Amino acid sequence: MSSERSDPKDSSSPSSPTSQIAVEWKPPVDTYIKCPYDAGHRILRSRLSWHLTRCARNHPGSNMIRCPFNTTHVVHSSDMDSHVKNCTNRIDFVRFQNPDMLPPKEPLASPVDLVESSENWDDEPPVETYDPRAYCEQNLVIRSLVGAPPASRRVFRELERKRFQQISQGKNN
Repeated sequence: MSSERSDPKDSSSPSSPTSQIAVEWKPPVDTYIKCPYDAGHRILRSRLSWHLTRCARNHPGSNMIRCPFNTTHVVHSSDMDSHVKNCTNRIDFVRFQNPDMLPPKEPLASPVDLVESSENWDDEPPVETYDPRAYCEQNLVIRSLVGAPPASRRVFRELERKRFQQISQGKNN
């Protein structure tokens, strides 16, 4: 079976971009799994951990034990020794115990060479700090009063109209 999908519309123009696309089927990310406590339960993989805690309470005498390497692995107590020896998540624990087996750390980046400069920003003349409120009061900037009662906002808008008239008259003169 070919991985390319043929479409009658695409066969007329082999150079079209859609004729070059390969379609691959991927299984869904969240698959169903049988519950180890009750084979009649089918659970989404993403919900398995939650389900196992609930189902363990409903089956107290089942002699099922959770794997020390992965809590979603639940095995009968008689099979636990063989499971621990062959568990796929055991490699993480072994790597933790033997850090020499871990891949080496990436080397640190070489230190950056400093560039000498004759410019010193500390020698610049002092400059006043920018005050946005003072700037807005002296220029044609629309301001609003937030969080005040309606009467205060009304008075503020009237004062703003007068301020705009004074500024615009001063610029026209």
